[in-house]
Amino acid sequence: MSLRLRLVLLIVVLVGLVVVALSGLYVDSLVNALSAGAIDRSRLASQQIYSFLLDQLNQHVQEHALPLDDEGMRELYYEIATTDEDIAPMLVKMQALSDYIVEINVAGANRQILASSNPNRIGETLTTLQDFGSWKDLSLVRRVSDLVFRRPDYQVLGNFAVEGRQQQTVFTVQVVTSSVFLRAALLPQLQRLALVLLAVLVATLLITVVATNRILLPVRRIEQTIDRIAQGSFGNEKGGRGLAKEFAVVETKLNLLGEQYRGARDHATELRHDIDSLLERMASQLDVASRLAAISKLTGGVAHEIKNPLNAIALRLDLLRAKLGAPEEELIQEIDILSKEVLRLDRVVKTFLDFSRPVEVHFQEVDLSALVKEVMDLMAPQGKLAGITLELDTPAEPAHLRADPDMIKQAVLNLVTNAMEAMKNGGLLRVKVAQGEGAVILEVADSGPGIPAELRDKVFQLYFTTKARGSGIGLAMTYRAVQLHNGTIAFTSDEGRGTTFRLQFPAVVHHA
Repeated sequence: MSLRLRLVLLIVVLVGLVVVALSGLYVDSLVNALSAGAIDRSRLASQQIYSFLLDQLNQHVQEHALPLDDEGMRELYYEIATTDEDIAPMLVKMQALSDYIVEINVAGANRQILASSNPNRIGETLTTLQDFGSWKDLSLVRRVSDLVFRRPDYQVLGNFAVEGRQQQTVFTVQVVTSSVFLRAALLPQLQRLALVLLAVLVATLLITVVATNRILLPVRRIEQTIDRIAQGSFGNEKGGRGLAKEFAVVETKLNLLGEQYRGARDHATELRHDIDSLLERMASQLDVASRLAAISKLTGGVAHEIKNPLNAIALRLDLLRAKLGAPEEELIQEIDILSKEVLRLDRVVKTFLDFSRPVEVHFQEVDLSALVKEVMDLMAPQGKLAGITLELDTPAEPAHLRADPDMIKQAVLNLVTNAMEAMKNGGLLRVKVAQGEGAVILEVADSGPGIPAELRDKVFQLYFTTKARGSGIGLAMTYRAVQLHNGTIAFTSDEGRGTTFRLQFPAVVHHA
């Protein structure tokens, strides 16, 4: 059920209850007024009839011989009341004065009717009816029910005494009021009240519909604003005109919230894009790491298989040298050469095992600029001897990243050492630390002869070297260190102009 319909029903019900309550009070007042008027007229008629009866008795009693006892006097009064021709017309006249009175009876002490506005009732016993005065004190529902459905007759009794010589003679005047006449007087009022009630309810319904449309207009405007926010449209061409101050403020704040929502949504979209890119990089790095792990596991097993025969060969060569005694020097020389080669292969295998063994990385927040400066200070004397100029360019702000400081320092040292060894006749070595979007960048550039195009694919291979005394593990260890830090390493080289290595690591961002 909509809010509008609920408001309309609530207001109509409330107004209906108020109207019903007021109508009940009005009906109660109307019934009280009608019944009070009928009772007053009935009692007045009773008093007037008694006065008239008393005058008639006093007028005619002298025409008769007065009895000696009170009982005889009372019988004389009854006779006069029965035979007096003026009493019956007087009763009819008094009945005609009120629309509610249907019958007036005068009865003696034995309740026998002596005179009546209805001649057929003379001589009958007085019928006991509901007292009109007590009926007026009943509840409104009971009185309305009597008037509309039961329609009984009511009576107003007057007991009057005529003084005798020793005792009183009592007359009872019964004024009968019909509820049919009261109902006839009440129904037009109830019909008018019903019409007014219906008109009020219809008017209330119309006013409520119009009012709720007007009242709920700001709510619909706010609902439309929320819909525009959900759809990505945040403009409001009406600008809060025609709204109450409170609703205008709410709509303005909703528009501001919509702008913030749009910014948050754009930021979330950008963040999701960055996360997707990061996931792609992580997937690529995980792929590389998994390949390295597989290669490490395979090559580790091969290295062990090679190392065991080498140990056996070395042992056998020592036994062979001992058993020869004093052989010719040429044979000993050949055996020495074999021993040296076996030792060299053993060193190579040991180095390979050290390289392929899992490395424990101790991450902490470090400043790359500070680490690079330590390396440059370390290599400055060697560069001066070799005629190499060292330049360091670092940003004003610290370049923070999470890294193992010893491993990163060794990687930078390997790059700087290789660059200096490439510049045999001196030159310029430039090292630069920079900050990008969420990244820390390190560039190591030399002015050496560069790397030949056919050798560039082998630069990071283990044991690959172009130097006579090189081990071929420096750049391989640097590559491994960069991979372990979720970074990337690449290089550009121009033959005769030098080589530049570029390392990139995820930066640590400090939020304010």
